[in-house]
Amino acid sequence: MPIDLSAISGRRPTGGDAIVAWLKSAGVEHLFSVSGGPINSVYRACAEMDLPLVHTRHEAAACFMAEAASRVTGKAGAAIVTLGPGVTNTVTPAMVAKMAGTPLLIIGAQAGTGSLDRGAGMSYDVLPAMAAVTKWSARVIDAARLPEYLDMAWRHIWAGRPGPVFLEVPTDILSAAVEAGLLQALPDAPPTASAPGLSGADGEAIAKAFCEAKRPLLLLGDEVFWHLPERALEAIERHHLPFATMRLARGVVDERHPLWAGPGYAPCNPTLRRALGEADCILLLGHHFEFDLEFGKGLGEGTKVIQSSADAELLHRSRRADIAANASARDVLAMLAELPALAADKAWVDGVTAGWAAERDAQAGEGGNDGMHPVAAVDAVCDGAPDNAIFVSSHGNVDFWADARLRFSASGRYLRAGQSGSLGAEVPYGVGASFADPQAPAIVFVGDGGVGYHVTELDTAERHGRNVIIVVLDDQLWGAIALPQRQSFGETYAMDLPRRDWAKVAEGLGATGVFCADPASLRSAIAEAAERGGPTLIHVPVRSVISPYMAYIS
Repeated sequence: MPIDLSAISGRRPTGGDAIVAWLKSAGVEHLFSVSGGPINSVYRACAEMDLPLVHTRHEAAACFMAEAASRVTGKAGAAIVTLGPGVTNTVTPAMVAKMAGTPLLIIGAQAGTGSLDRGAGMSYDVLPAMAAVTKWSARVIDAARLPEYLDMAWRHIWAGRPGPVFLEVPTDILSAAVEAGLLQALPDAPPTASAPGLSGADGEAIAKAFCEAKRPLLLLGDEVFWHLPERALEAIERHHLPFATMRLARGVVDERHPLWAGPGYAPCNPTLRRALGEADCILLLGHHFEFDLEFGKGLGEGTKVIQSSADAELLHRSRRADIAANASARDVLAMLAELPALAADKAWVDGVTAGWAAERDAQAGEGGNDGMHPVAAVDAVCDGAPDNAIFVSSHGNVDFWADARLRFSASGRYLRAGQSGSLGAEVPYGVGASFADPQAPAIVFVGDGGVGYHVTELDTAERHGRNVIIVVLDDQLWGAIALPQRQSFGETYAMDLPRRDWAKVAEGLGATGVFCADPASLRSAIAEAAERGGPTLIHVPVRSVISPYMAYIS
């Protein structure tokens, strides 16, 4: 991408200019940050080279927003923070991105090279901490090598399974003069996710094992988001394949399809647990047997496992596969679409999909006179939302109710803090998603516990005019912990959360605040918020009802 350097033609460029020119050449669309004196040269370069700078209220929120944008667009997100505690505040979102496999570039400042290891203010050796939560971390001590190190960082981001990287740049390197040619000799946008092709031998082995199956089950994993399979629906319908979708794969195939067997989270999907035990062939594409699939422990004794991954490190992880192909799901599904239609056990397949439909319907039948059930609240939100809405959930009890209710018809419409189980990502994810797709309202489900982490980012949404709708499902408890405590011990321990006026908090931050106590008013409030634009917080009191997920794992 050609970079317009006319705005800095009257001065000698700096390391900050080199970073911003490189980011623009790489296609980065927003740089998320919290202020710090050492990174002022980058701020100036953003203004002069027209790279939108999003100034947030907390470094963790900045990184969560950058990662959220990645989960919507399929491009890497980028954040820059100041030294010391500015960097350590990014540890949790870096961990989330690493565990979820999402691409994120974090640039952190450091004290000047002349005062390293001398106890400079705010200075700390953060590289060991960042190395533990990223795929790669490094320090640059020569401004002329900034593009070289950024190239290295980009290759690590996209190598195998995508993930986060960290680059530390001392303040004197950020402000050091560089030759103008350094900004002109930039590479084309670095490559995004790639994968080895499906080998002939692997293709033959997969075809042979698959064609012998009578009760096949397709699991579409996170990597599918990065290698969108054009022929997935064709393969599913040709072979009458029941399929479930893991986190990042949600919506890759329209989940309203009659062959969808629900979300790929065994603890919240009893139909999936049963199918895993009964299937004679499981196609695990772009994923491995991790917690959401109970590490493969529920599989039948004679079940054949066909696994593919663009990252060879994930093959055979947690449970050995009968056939393991270092290839993208896209290639495997394209090959399956060419095979003769499978003579599957149609009654079994239909029983799986009917089982999930019945499970979902039974949840919707929850009643009671002591407040709105979480399912009623989630359904009202979905009914009031426009078709292009992006939904965010997290790792609380209310979120596990939401996951089973949501259905997506396109990829990049669902964001969840993934395997890390991190609270705090919810509100920043909504704001970040709204930057990635300004035409779509971002609707966030969060409990009265999780909202407290980064509710102030409503101010960021208001300053930038983002259509973010925060739905606080308030049961006055740390519900994901309190309800299992009560189930196990008959009582809870310091779990109560007094009801706070979250609508008024939102108003104080420049957003619209609404209180809704019934499904009809909630449905209307969602539609009005989406139409109005800007940030809205809707406070919804709900019953304390343990979700199937929490009941099962507890």
